[in-house]
Amino acid sequence: MAGENMKGMLQSLDKKTAIKAIALSIIVIFGMLDSVYAQDVLSRTQIFHAIEWQSPAMAGIQNNMSADIMYRQALNGYGNQSGYVQAGFFYPIKAAEGNSLKNSSFTLSNPERAEEFYNSKTARRKQGVGLQLNSIKLGPLDRTEVKGFYAYHLPINKTFNLSLGSALKFQQNSIGLKSLTVRDEANDELYQKLINNNSGRQSNVQMDLSLAYYSDKLYLSFVSNSIFTQSFQATEMSAYMNDGINFSLLAGYKWNLNSELTLLPNVELNYFATTGGQYKSSVRLKYKELVYIGMGMHHNLKWAGLFGFNIPGNFFINYSYDYYTGFIREFSNGVHEVSLSFLFKNKNSSTPYTW
Repeated sequence: MAGENMKGMLQSLDKKTAIKAIALSIIVIFGMLDSVYAQDVLSRTQIFHAIEWQSPAMAGIQNNMSADIMYRQALNGYGNQSGYVQAGFFYPIKAAEGNSLKNSSFTLSNPERAEEFYNSKTARRKQGVGLQLNSIKLGPLDRTEVKGFYAYHLPINKTFNLSLGSALKFQQNSIGLKSLTVRDEANDELYQKLINNNSGRQSNVQMDLSLAYYSDKLYLSFVSNSIFTQSFQATEMSAYMNDGINFSLLAGYKWNLNSELTLLPNVELNYFATTGGQYKSSVRLKYKELVYIGMGMHHNLKWAGLFGFNIPGNFFINYSYDYYTGFIREFSNGVHEVSLSFLFKNKNSSTPYTW
């Protein structure tokens, strides 16, 4: 039904404008296309990076406060003003005993006992909070999001931890309908209806829930996205602007090949209530903790080359280049993505959990 309504709208628009402004921005972004690509054209390729952004249960997974910023180039047909920007930070709230232990005299006088206590269940128990800002600009589409995270981490043995998390997101969507070209603006009933009813603007609040099971080398997380949605400024297009309920299973492993090389495979399985399943994965080969190369794929959509390096101590840089293979290929020759992470007070030069 939605597809038929959109088809009628496309027929009433100028061909070039309809294809580039409407077909991708509304149909794909809002999930009206009957394929597994819906809602995922602008999804991040670096699924391994800053795992807490993907799974609320992983908020606070780092031992230090972390800050991240990411820029993803838009599809080529939309010019330099289009793109995808993310910025955020996460902070671990540790148990008082474990948080103060490293600076105590007990650590200096009895380091073995101190290390044992620091790795105990009591000291490893913690909470995590985070804040994320997202901005997407793609042709007439302008989307802004503010997302807050909370997680509670509970050690279950010497190796593994269980964490529960949630995220609350405020999302505002705006479609610049007045910038579209219509063959007969005055007599186009659908166009006039959208303009007069302010149908191009919508806001909503969404909630995500998440569960994670992890150790130093392995993580497994289940995420239910947009499990609750409350829309504001409701219009006939509101249902198409919401993300829609979807479920994700995230997994990753660190395999130490030797003292210098580490293999890091990651996978993400998604199920959308309206479009079915999809999956994406990546594998990276890391030299010490300094540099990695790898490749990623999104089934029936794209392949990606991955590269990252560590400026020892605090800065971690990730880069990827996407080569589209599906129908999106006609809209894009390739997409660049770059992200930067920073760890605060990182005196022992540790690296982010999934770096």
